[in-house]
Amino acid sequence: MQPVLSYWCRDILGNAGLRRAAAVMLFLAAGFCRPCGAQQANADIRASAWTPLSMEQVRDAASLALPRSGTRVDAKLLKVTRRPDLEDLLSNIVQSRGSRGFYLYQVEMPSQASYDGQWTWIVAVAARKQETYQLYSFESMEKRADVAAEFNRFASSELALSLSKSELANFAAFFLETTVPFRPGEIVTDQDTLREAVGRHYFTSYDEAWRSIDAYSRWWHGFLEADTVLELAPRTDIERDGRYRVTLNRVVTNEGAHPQVQQWQLDISPEGNVQVKLMQTIFPKSPRWIFYDSPEQAKAAPLQP
Repeated sequence: MQPVLSYWCRDILGNAGLRRAAAVMLFLAAGFCRPCGAQQANADIRASAWTPLSMEQVRDAASLALPRSGTRVDAKLLKVTRRPDLEDLLSNIVQSRGSRGFYLYQVEMPSQASYDGQWTWIVAVAARKQETYQLYSFESMEKRADVAAEFNRFASSELALSLSKSELANFAAFFLETTVPFRPGEIVTDQDTLREAVGRHYFTSYDEAWRSIDAYSRWWHGFLEADTVLELAPRTDIERDGRYRVTLNRVVTNEGAHPQVQQWQLDISPEGNVQVKLMQTIFPKSPRWIFYDSPEQAKAAPLQP
């Protein structure tokens, strides 16, 4: 039997100030459940038989977890996809603890469902005993500090970490890719990964090979000549208080715009508590739109910072 939502049977959901707390603490239990009389799961079901939730269940829970009390979002408008790449990244950090599992999903809100336009975020589902699941929503439409706090709650409650210095780069990448609307492959580790991401972006942006090659060459030439060219490899430094300062670089590949390199600095404790210390744009300094049909495109100068 497929797991379905079970609710807390109190007036808490009617309180706008507590709605987000209630929503993200939802338990998704096996069997048929009603708001004021959830049936107990079969006692013979073993905790080892974890079943990923259906996309409809994740979609419904994600819509309830949205913090804005004044706006009701139709759950049917949300698009949910599984993110096995994030699950693999997490599995490289967290050792398997018995049969307990973590599932990560990408939720997309179309522009017609929100005054803020299209939005994408990640939710994590942690398997619990007796076939119940807990949802963590890394949605950041209101405050960036809220989503960092939600991630830290997830790390402290579910992961039981004791991070070594060698694990910090992967953990920092996992934090950024779950709490910031990143596309897969935007974390840069060296010049080769940067060249690959930029080249792939231009190749998918233009319908002709010569245009993509020309745009890529001009971008790369401008990047190498910029005064802000930096070491692209992740860097981890130990702070005096025992925390780590992790520096990562990202290439932003928004549709219709030239790639843009950002640098992020995160302060991370061995237990996985994360604080964002710095985000700065490296190259180009401001977003640049791609003009597909400009007759002067072939004669354009290299992209400048």
